[in-house]
Amino acid sequence: MRAGRRGWGCARASSGLRYIINPPGSQARVHQHLNIGQGEVPWDDFYRTLAEIGFDGIMTACVFAWEEKADESGKFMRSEMQRYVDQYFK
Repeated sequence: MRAGRRGWGCARASSGLRYIINPPGSQARVHQHLNIGQGEVPWDDFYRTLAEIGFDGIMTACVFAWEEKADESGKFMRSEMQRYVDQYFK
């Protein structure tokens, strides 16, 4: 996991285009990439399942809901991801 600043030019260029319509049949109408804990993803289940299947790869986070809090969000996400890894990957 790496919390770098590469790619921020692309994120800034996409301002106003953050909403993505989901495929037909989905109950969700739009989605955003939010910080862990602010959406509907069951993160405990997600990380527990990754540990159960023996996941041993690279984890990344893509949060672009708040350009003005990009650094803060990146640090928070890195911390939360590590917390979940420490909890489930023993």
